[in-house]
Amino acid sequence: MAKMYLSLGLLFACSLFVPGASAEFRTAKDMQKECRKALKVFNRTAEKSSENVRFAGECVGYIQGAIDASLLPVSVSTAREGLYRVCTPENISTVDLIQRFIAFVDANPKYTLASTAVQAMLQAMLGPDYSSCKRK
Repeated sequence: MAKMYLSLGLLFACSLFVPGASAEFRTAKDMQKECRKALKVFNRTAEKSSENVRFAGECVGYIQGAIDASLLPVSVSTAREGLYRVCTPENISTVDLIQRFIAFVDANPKYTLASTAVQAMLQAMLGPDYSSCKRK
């Protein structure tokens, strides 16, 4: 019986130290701040501190991830268009997309989430070619 109480006590004690799960929603302004820092790191005008490099990595990862996600097939049977139905020009660099994202957030404060701002930026950038993915 003592073992059972000891086990329950240990289980209870361990449960006190488990962090709560929460979703992180990145604001467009937060991402913009990180992207500004990323450009400074790339241009060697900011110190390569662990924080600055982390910001650069988060910005590049987020922007490039959004572009890559747009190329994912909606389903195996309709692999012609991306998940967000966006095709970026092949000659555009990640740095160019970051610069455009920063400018877009400055010009469009109504987009408060980074994910919405990235998609709206791409739509505005590509205009009528927004969903004209090349068919293979």
